[in-house]
Amino acid sequence: MRIVKFILLAAIALAAIAFGVANRGPATVHALPPELDMGLGLSGGVTVPLFVALFAAFFVGVAAGLLLEAVRERGHRRAEREYKRKAAELQRELKRLERKAGEEDADILGLARG
Repeated sequence: MRIVKFILLAAIALAAIAFGVANRGPATVHALPPELDMGLGLSGGVTVPLFVALFAAFFVGVAAGLLLEAVRERGHRRAEREYKRKAAELQRELKRLERKAGEEDADILGLARG
C-alpha cells in the first residue's frame, strides 16, 4: 500500500511540476477590479507567474474547505463524545450491578448451606 501511495504522490508531483513549467508566463493578480476600488487602494496588482496564482488559489480553496468541514463536523464530534461518556457510565453501572448480583448469589448460597 505504501508503494501505491508513493507512486500516486510522485505522479501528482510530476503533474504539478509539468503544469508549473507550462504556465510560467506572468499574470497580474488584483484584489478588486479598478471599478470597485472606491478609494481603498486595493486595485494595484501583483505580477506573478501564472502557476503561482493558480496554486495559491488551489491551496486557499483547500484550506477553506478544510475549515468549513471542521466547523460542520463540530456538532458530530460533540455528540460522539457525549455517546462515549454515556457508554462508559453505563459500563461502570453494569459492572457495579454484576458485582452486586454476585454478592446476592453468595448470600443465597450461604443460607441454603447453612
